[in-house]
Amino acid sequence: MAKSPQLVTVADTLTPARKKVLIVGATGFLGTKILHKLALEKSAAVVAMSRKGAPSGGDANIEWVRGDMMDPASLDRALQGVDVVVSSANSYMKGSLDTDFQGNKNLIEAAARAKVSRFVFLSIVSCEAASAVPHFYAKKVAEDLIKKSGVPYVFVRAPSFLDQSTDFIAKAVKAGKFQGMGDKATRWSYVLTDDLATYLAKAATYSGTDIVNQTIDVGWSDGPKNQQELADIISDVINKRLKIQIIPWWMIRVAARPVRLFSELGYDLIQMFLFFRTGLYISDVSSHERFFGPAPTARDAITRWARNQQLIP
Repeated sequence: MAKSPQLVTVADTLTPARKKVLIVGATGFLGTKILHKLALEKSAAVVAMSRKGAPSGGDANIEWVRGDMMDPASLDRALQGVDVVVSSANSYMKGSLDTDFQGNKNLIEAAARAKVSRFVFLSIVSCEAASAVPHFYAKKVAEDLIKKSGVPYVFVRAPSFLDQSTDFIAKAVKAGKFQGMGDKATRWSYVLTDDLATYLAKAATYSGTDIVNQTIDVGWSDGPKNQQELADIISDVINKRLKIQIIPWWMIRVAARPVRLFSELGYDLIQMFLFFRTGLYISDVSSHERFFGPAPTARDAITRWARNQQLIP
């Protein structure tokens, strides 16, 4: 028997409306992972932004829109009807900081015009103390612009990635080596990118309002690790002793001046490594567990990373 119009209306009001969540940087290494995490969330209608539009063979449940962070008009179109923006976009690995500065500014202004209810921005731990590192400093600039815009925000601040699109640590480990930076004693924090993608998805779909306008460091529950500790944990997990090779601080520092002459990206990365030496690149995970659940231990994260890299069964 058909339902009466009145019953249909009542049933519809009991079903929570899905929030339209736009992913900026959706085609990148981390952005793709965020997209897959959000696609599993029933409370989110996922929209992915790309300069080229939808890829072939994509998920039918994900809507693709064209947009370019350097083109404000395209951002206005992409943000139509959007409730939540999640941005992991950057351009520094492409040898330019245009997106990190002007592109972020354009996106923030478009989000303010669209009156989005939440802007989830991937930032960097202690970026306010890293003015000498261009792509770290760009995050601080963007945070300030978001606050000034009045758009409700969640800053998820990440430390060093354990894994990258080209996983240099895994490549060395497969050859029986651990290749580190600086020394064996200085500690800094790490995160696994699969976990980071989960945290960003949770920040986008978190139902409470207590997460709004929060700055949340993420990392490991047992704290930062030095290069010796990291190598030891990896060795234990894969049951194979690794030969540790460290590029010393003095060599990194000496390389900065000549590299700056021909590579903006290379200079940026050198300044990043030198920032690690300050001891400031450490996550405070006190808010992490409140909003995202228990932070993993280093051993748990490294075990999952080793399995994904086929270092262990």
